[in-house]
Amino acid sequence: MNKKLMNIGFVVLCAVILIVLLKAPPETTKKTPRDKTHENPREYQNCPTCHQSGAEGPKMKADHIDSAGNLKSDHVKCYMCHKEQR
Repeated sequence: MNKKLMNIGFVVLCAVILIVLLKAPPETTKKTPRDKTHENPREYQNCPTCHQSGAEGPKMKADHIDSAGNLKSDHVKCYMCHKEQR
């Protein structure tokens, strides 16, 4: 009986995980373009040079920048959210 309950519990757990994953919202974060500038997205220290106000790239969202105008510490590694286009 104990083994049967373990199997039922495992199936229920797998079903719950599948339901949660299927109900996840769609991805909304913009991807980095595939071009010469974004060749290595792990060089994230270069991102502010193009993406702060007055530069050529799209401006960063206000929630990425602190009051001093620097990147917030939890937004430093851009590639963690902004995945590469495939």
